[in-house]
Amino acid sequence: MAESEKKANAPAPTLNELVASSIQQFPQDQEIELFRNWFQQKYQDNLAALVFFGSCLSEKSQSATSFKDFIAVVYNYHKTSRNPVQWLSHWTLPPDLFHLALEKNGKIHECKYYLISTSQLMDAVSDKARDLYLLGRLSKRIAIIYSKDEAGLELLVRAQTRAMQKASEMALALLDAFDQEKFIKAVMRLSYLSETRLEDERKIDSLYAAHQQFYKQAYGIILQEMTSKKILRPEAENLWTTIGARLPLGRRELQEMLTVSRKRAKARWPKMIITVDNWLDQLLAKLERTYGIKLDIPAWERPLILITGWRHYFRLKRQGKIH
Repeated sequence: MAESEKKANAPAPTLNELVASSIQQFPQDQEIELFRNWFQQKYQDNLAALVFFGSCLSEKSQSATSFKDFIAVVYNYHKTSRNPVQWLSHWTLPPDLFHLALEKNGKIHECKYYLISTSQLMDAVSDKARDLYLLGRLSKRIAIIYSKDEAGLELLVRAQTRAMQKASEMALALLDAFDQEKFIKAVMRLSYLSETRLEDERKIDSLYAAHQQFYKQAYGIILQEMTSKKILRPEAENLWTTIGARLPLGRRELQEMLTVSRKRAKARWPKMIITVDNWLDQLLAKLERTYGIKLDIPAWERPLILITGWRHYFRLKRQGKIH
C-alpha cells in the first residue's frame, strides 16, 4: 500500500494525541538553549517542565521588539527559595510573574516567565479554576522546551487539553451562529476579556494566523465532540448554532467569571511590581509596540506612578487602547 494511502486510511488523531505531538514542536535558537539552561540550573530537580508560549513561538506573530514568554512548572514552592516568606507568597494569586535578563557575548537576552506549581497548574485548568489567567494562555498554542521526564510532559499535555476544552465550553456563551474561525477566535479572546490588557483584535488575528493549522485541527475535534453531545447543532458545512438549554455555561455565568478574573488580575499588579524589576519600562515598551504610542514618564513621576499613573490609564482607556 502506498504511503499516501496509509495516511488517508489512518484514524484521525484524538485531541490528546494532537496536543502531545504539537507541544514538542518549537523554533530552536540560541536563546532557547540559554534560557533553558538557566531554568534547569536554578530549579534543578524541582523543575517539572518549562513551557514556551506567546508571540515568539512563530516568526509570523513575533515582532522586532518581542521577547520570549515562559511558564516554569515546579513540583514544590518551598524548594524555590530559602526565604519562607517568598515561597509562601507563591500560593497567593498564582502564578507569579518575573523578568529575566541574561548576558551572553556582550548581548542582553530578556524574557518574562511565570512560576506555578504542578498542583496549582492543574487547578487553574479545572472546574475549580477561580479565573482565566492561565486557562486562557494554555488554550492557545504552547510548546514544552524541557520536561524532567515523561510524567512532566504528560502533565502539560493534560493541562493544555483540559484548558482548550474548558475554554471552548466558555466561549460558546459568547456565540449564537458561527463558523470554525469565529469559534476559535472567540476562545482566544477569552484571555483578553478576562484581564485589563493593551492587546487588541490584531493580536488575536496574528496568533491565529501563526498556528492556523493547529487551531483548525484541535478545535475541529472539540467542535465534533460538542456536536455529538448535542451541545451544538450543525446547520451547514462549517456552520453551527448553539443549543441554549444544553450549554455548559450561560452568558450571565461567563460574564460573572470574567468580572472576577479581571478583579483577580488587577489584584496581582502589586506582586508584579515587586517581582518584575523593570515593570514600568516593560509596560511602556508594550504600549509603543502595540499602538505606536511613546509615553515618556519623567524621573520625578516614576516613584509616584501608582498614584499619578491613573491619569494615563483613564486617558488610554477612553481612547480604546486598554481593554
